[in-house]
Amino acid sequence: MSLIPDCQIPDTQIIPAFLTSRDRKDIRLQIAASWGMLAGYLKPDLIEVKFMANAPIIQCALDYVNLPEAMAMAYQVQGAVEALEIGTPLCKAEGMRAVNTIRALCPGKIILADVKTPDVGGLEAKIAFDAGADWMTVLGAAPLDTLRLALEEADSRPGHEVLVELTGIKDVLAQAAIWREVGVERMVYHRGWDEGNLSRTWDESDRQAISALIEMGFTMSVAGGLELETFSFFEGLDIAVFIVGRAIRETPDPARAARAFRARIDEIWGA
Repeated sequence: MSLIPDCQIPDTQIIPAFLTSRDRKDIRLQIAASWGMLAGYLKPDLIEVKFMANAPIIQCALDYVNLPEAMAMAYQVQGAVEALEIGTPLCKAEGMRAVNTIRALCPGKIILADVKTPDVGGLEAKIAFDAGADWMTVLGAAPLDTLRLALEEADSRPGHEVLVELTGIKDVLAQAAIWREVGVERMVYHRGWDEGNLSRTWDESDRQAISALIEMGFTMSVAGGLELETFSFFEGLDIAVFIVGRAIRETPDPARAARAFRARIDEIWGA
């Protein structure tokens, strides 16, 4: 008897064939154990939204600690988002198999490995890119040599990019000119998970900093407790990527929530 209850997605589509037999068995067991939670997600949402060329894209943050949940969510929302983020907790809990599994499951999407590299930049970039990531992150607090080596690895692979993650950086603008000289093009302006839960809200200083970074030529991603009501705060800013996590994942219908975010972004930036 199959360990996975009947559903609309063939087992071969849920669990990519390149995984080892041990990994495949482990994932099957986890999915079976979590079936009550995953059953709704494992039915593919076949409604593909129409993406507008000049509007910001949506990156869905898969901040899980086990791969089956991340797989189910990625499969469910892929029709309404342009990018999928292998969140830092998932990278740490499941390693790079999370990256190559989501890449196999959603081959047409941008995949970001949010490894937040603090050191060994070239090697960690290589590991992430070899696993199937298009983008990876380096901490803004990392040494410049770490950043340079990660950028060199990305530059050797067309279409791959390194993003500087600004979590915890207090004086972003003072360092931005140096990062620009090193060759950084993309940044993640991030209101951190812990500070968002406890002490931090978006305010005018954030808007001013993001605007200044855009004027310096950086391509900006924005993350941190984003909800539908938040987007009007960023109106008028040329933001490239909005990273949305809990406001999509923790809803009864994640695909519908993702489509609502897409509609809101298009309403503001698509005119």
